[in-house]
Amino acid sequence: MSATIFKDFQFEAAHRLPHVPRGYKCGRLHGHSFMVRLELTGEIDQQTGWIGDFSDISKAFKPL
Repeated sequence: MSATIFKDFQFEAAHRLPHVPRGYKCGRLHGHSFMVRLELTGEIDQQTGWIGDFSDISKAFKPL
């Protein structure tokens, strides 16, 4: 039997656009919010009842 699990991650990032005209709203330092969903699809292990470990999903995302 196949199934899918997922884990959502949220992070913030900031930047500015230094070469836009003076006074342009994106010329100042400003931030954006992001949400990333990592999905894992696979066969359910008969012994554990798992597809994978949520801890492993977190470890895979951490370097990003």
